[in-house]
Amino acid sequence: MKSFLASVSLMLCVALASAADFDWKTRFPEGLVDANGKAVDLATLNNKTVAVYCSAHWCPPCRVFTPQLVKFANANKAKLAVVFVSSDKDSDQMFAYMKGSRMPWPAVPFKSAGGVAIKNEQEVTGIPTLLVFGKNGELLTKNGRDLDGLQKLLGK
Repeated sequence: MKSFLASVSLMLCVALASAADFDWKTRFPEGLVDANGKAVDLATLNNKTVAVYCSAHWCPPCRVFTPQLVKFANANKAKLAVVFVSSDKDSDQMFAYMKGSRMPWPAVPFKSAGGVAIKNEQEVTGIPTLLVFGKNGELLTKNGRDLDGLQKLLGK
């Protein structure tokens, strides 16, 4: 019995350690950029729930949802990090959208392999989409646009 409990305790410690040490570089190998194209340290995502926001300036539902997400993200910045994956036509439009809507979060570089991969992996077929990942990198929900539900995931 003691050996069983010791094994379970060891597995739990390993799981907790790996969750705390999740390397977001595996998801975003090209890193992140701010609205001016300057590099943003991936460490800003550590120990936070990470919402990947797939959106574009030309999308009317996106332009309605983005201000709501900006307000929500600002109110929950201690627990939540948002990363923008643009479906805009070019990087100039992406940066203009980030600045114009005052997105307080970084983006993956335009058309980066990491952004494309996460959209393909999660079968994103429409925008806006908000994918929510736990601190350990596991998908929590594809329905992050339900901000009340997202608030519950954050534990507030």
